[in-house]
Amino acid sequence: MPIVVEAYSTSSFQLKFKKPRNSKLGDFRAPRGDRGVCCITLNGNLNPYQMLVTFVHELAHYTVYVNYPKRRLEPHGEEWKQTFAQLLLPYLMSEIFPEDILIALKHHLQHIKASSTADANLAKVMKRYDANSSGEKPLTVEDLPEGAVFQLANGMRFKKGPKRRTRYQCVCLDNDKTYSVSGLAEIK
Repeated sequence: MPIVVEAYSTSSFQLKFKKPRNSKLGDFRAPRGDRGVCCITLNGNLNPYQMLVTFVHELAHYTVYVNYPKRRLEPHGEEWKQTFAQLLLPYLMSEIFPEDILIALKHHLQHIKASSTADANLAKVMKRYDANSSGEKPLTVEDLPEGAVFQLANGMRFKKGPKRRTRYQCVCLDNDKTYSVSGLAEIK
């Protein structure tokens, strides 16, 4: 994709692909010390659409870091939101994204959150394009009926409860505590 190649080739940062991390899809790290270099990391298992959005998200952090070198800014403050929207706009075309993702991204840009996974609608649409090793869509908490027992990748077992706004109140069968679990959490 020429736009991505241009962004990478005209900037001064390292781009690294990492093993899947549960807590984040990617990150930006400023250099440490005099000899360091900026680094953007991305999880290597992302679908192509999530990979592009995450790259632009992290590129926005890099751009804010370069454009505001002496200011301590909120990581996802107004400067970052404006930069992210400006960087993402050239990609919003049907040659790059399917229609359902385009609609979700345009809505996301009206109400930018700190992460694409924090926007439940965008995360749900993006997840449609994920595939496990057999090529099938992963099963999520949202797919289960209320009262179903399931296990997360971390090994914890739950009983699904009612939905509260965007998450489900689930009782952990291992410690009898109630947890708020994302409907998009993949189950074993």
